[in-house]
Amino acid sequence: MCGVYGISYSNRGVVEKMIKSCGHRGPDGQDIYVDEKVTIGHNLLSITDDPKQSLQPWKTPKGNVLSYNGEIFNYHELCEKYKAKFTPRTNCDTELLAWGLDIFGYKFVEQIDSQHAFVLYDVEKQELMLSTDHLSIKPLYYSLNNNNIMFSSEIKNMLDNVKNSNNISKEGLACYQWCGMNVLDQTMFDGIKKLTPGETLIFDLHNKKIKSRFYQRIVPKLNHKFDPDEFRQQV
Repeated sequence: MCGVYGISYSNRGVVEKMIKSCGHRGPDGQDIYVDEKVTIGHNLLSITDDPKQSLQPWKTPKGNVLSYNGEIFNYHELCEKYKAKFTPRTNCDTELLAWGLDIFGYKFVEQIDSQHAFVLYDVEKQELMLSTDHLSIKPLYYSLNNNNIMFSSEIKNMLDNVKNSNNISKEGLACYQWCGMNVLDQTMFDGIKKLTPGETLIFDLHNKKIKSRFYQRIVPKLNHKFDPDEFRQQV
């Protein structure tokens, strides 16, 4: 469990406070990337490699910036598949994800069997890519405010920076009361949303708005025809 945090403007102090308030997510390291357009932070819980080798935010081969929380279960299979093009220097799956996003863009998400939440800052395109896995095992929350986006692995470190977020969202509450769960992108906190399962969104730093959304949904399929008699026997 690592932590992913950031904002679409330059302010190291804001992200430092976000990292500090969620220090429990990653005791093995922390760091911040900042330029004139973004500030991106990370708490590290090192699982597969030396923390010195896996510190994030991670610079990709193309010079993009990645903050990632999760695990790629088919890491070894993908390393074998792309061994002619990708030679890992570490045992960290962050390195593979960084390379794959450089080469394939958001479509690399379709190749990974994972639990993940990540943000990629594409320096050349001036875009932020936010993504979560097909079940949202690893959550990622965000807020759009004053033509900027803030994102975090947890809600609590966003509350001081999102106007009215201490108010209960009527939309989120209504969904919970009706369904027994909140299936919307709107959380119970006013002004704070979440990536829905399998969602990847692109935030345009030029126009200061969400440019596009992509979804990797798992749709269940019947493998045999429904038989009423069989159903009755099972019940």
